[in-house]
Amino acid sequence: MHKTILEEIQKADIITIFRHQLADSDAMGSQLGLATWIRETYPEKQVYCCGMMSPVSSKFVDHLDEVSDETIASSLAILLDTSNLARVSDSRFSLAKHSIRIDHHVKIEEICDIEWIDEKASATCEMVPLLFKENDIKISARAAQYFYCGLIADNIRFSIASVRKETFEVAAYLIECGVDVLKANELNFSISLSDYQYETKVRNQSQVMNKCMYAIMEREDYQSCGQTYENAKDKVYCLSGIQEIEIWALFTKMKDSELYACSLRSKTKNVRDIASSFGGGGHVCACGIKNITIEQVHEIIDCISKRSIEN
Repeated sequence: MHKTILEEIQKADIITIFRHQLADSDAMGSQLGLATWIRETYPEKQVYCCGMMSPVSSKFVDHLDEVSDETIASSLAILLDTSNLARVSDSRFSLAKHSIRIDHHVKIEEICDIEWIDEKASATCEMVPLLFKENDIKISARAAQYFYCGLIADNIRFSIASVRKETFEVAAYLIECGVDVLKANELNFSISLSDYQYETKVRNQSQVMNKCMYAIMEREDYQSCGQTYENAKDKVYCLSGIQEIEIWALFTKMKDSELYACSLRSKTKNVRDIASSFGGGGHVCACGIKNITIEQVHEIIDCISKRSIEN
């Protein structure tokens, strides 16, 4: 699979690189890292990073590329860190004449001509550098920095259950390529005063049921702290790391409706089936659900509370 992907990249004259909506560090790191390597290795190729900007995107770049329909249609499209077609951050992805997907989410549908899916990987930013490492390709410090930023963000500095031997091998490889570890940590884990104030509010409004902790946040809660909906819904991590808690969840009222989004996490317990039953999905221990009513919020709380004390 690795050699096939490298051969397809080598053959293509035009390459468009896509990822999921509301890009996180893994999506941005894999997209920009791969684009950087291709541009540096094959300067004659046209390489474009596609998709809408997100709050996380702006930590990496000021803007993404503007690409015509005709360019996409004649390109090799590479889709990163995206579990299903509906989540691609540019619907024109489907115009491409040939496509490759690299992703670490559970496979729920086939999207591309060539698919490399490894749900055991801790991040897409683990998979792409692994491709380079195992084919004895050294990448620039700039490309490595992008990948390392995405790697430590998605596996929360090597602290989640999907961290494996290959995760550390990739980290070592990237550091050998010239990563600035302190800079990567600063980009991902330092917060603004506004972030700090809102995270404090989330913790103050959290409640505990069995071994489950949750917070239900209204629009005025995050707007009063200068937070956007996109930022606010990602603050689930501020409920993590508590010894007595097995499952934690953040419910955030969406910006243009009376419905809520749920970010659902656990230490080791499977919560993906609960998310799926409410129209969501994701990893075994990290899931998301959108467009749920307040009644469904309480149903989910009941489900995760029971799950938190199951053997």
